Amino acid sequence: MNKATDPAALLEGALIDALGAECLLGEDAKTLFSTDVYGGEIAPALAVRPQTQEHVADAVRIATTAGWAITQRGGGMSYTGGYLPTQPNTVMLDLSGLNRIVSINEDDLVITVEAGVTWQQIWEALTPRGLRLPFFGTFSGSRATVGGGLSNGALFMGTARYGSAADIVVGMEVIDARGRRIQTGQAAFHNGRPGFRQYGPDLTGLFVHDAGALGVKTLASLRMMPMPEAADYASFAFATQQEATQALSAIGRSGFCEEAYIFDPATTQRSLDPATLM
Repeated sequence: MNKATDPAALLEGALIDALGAECLLGEDAKTLFSTDVYGGEIAPALAVRPQTQEHVADAVRIATTAGWAITQRGGGMSYTGGYLPTQPNTVMLDLSGLNRIVSINEDDLVITVEAGVTWQQIWEALTPRGLRLPFFGTFSGSRATVGGGLSNGALFMGTARYGSAADIVVGMEVIDARGRRIQTGQAAFHNGRPGFRQYGPDLTGLFVHDAGALGVKTLASLRMMPMPEAADYASFAFATQQEATQALSAIGRSGFCEEAYIFDPATTQRSLDPATLM
């Protein structure tokens, strides 16, 4: 097809003009981005790695104006299919370039980060200050990102006591389908700063666990807490899954543990089998 009339070539040119050629990723990236942990079939026609929130807004506006679908990827550790393309005419936004910690407010106990920041980055930034997040990450936290966790319901570290990633977010910045910036929480008010999530209608809650369908997250503010003075660990074995589940529920109700979970031997062994891994 003539590049002058090829929709993909025209869109690629418009994205390069707006974001720069270095933001456009090659064929290897597109192949990788067609999969998550467990599978995938359709590769995006174009893959873009924005470096700023303004880049995200421009990319979304240009792609949707041309009638293309948008999907977004953080660390690629999802197993829900949430970021996978469902049609070939898709622009994939790789948000790993938005990897900056914007601010750490020790007085208000709020940290503000870009969506591509990993849970490990936050842990490493807060630990020397004697601080951490209440929910402080997933098993895949060295790669999994805050934006991905808020989009897809991140659980585990700290969940038994403090809930999920969605329970500690107090505000976000989101780019809508027209490339407009939406700010939620207390910081959205004139002279406001991140603090209360429900400062007026809870728009923050609208954008969590949406798999990115309602907008592209670019920034998030999360509650912090003092680092516990000590930590310890325990492991138990049970004869049946029902007994393990009952014990897990009792532990959760007690409030004694920050996280508690079950490893089913058969499922764990299957997951570790190289033949089942992409």
